[in-house]
Amino acid sequence: MNVVSFPSMRNHRDNPDHAFVSNDADERQLYRFALQYHMDGKSWATEIWAYSHRDAEDRVNAMRRSLTMCGQLYAEVEADAPTQL
Repeated sequence: MNVVSFPSMRNHRDNPDHAFVSNDADERQLYRFALQYHMDGKSWATEIWAYSHRDAEDRVNAMRRSLTMCGQLYAEVEADAPTQL
């Protein structure tokens, strides 16, 4: 993933494309945010879902404090998660 920033357009677009918006179990909207970091002289990127720009920043700060690796991923299975137990 390459992150391309357009500072003059920031916060001027209220309706991201459909692929960049989702809803949580309570039907609150989530938005896709790009994250970029540097390692071994190269730039790398990943993404997160967050409720707002502020929420995305809070999530990044939480990652700085507590991020750990869980292991390598081998597959992904689509499933409906229960909203209440």
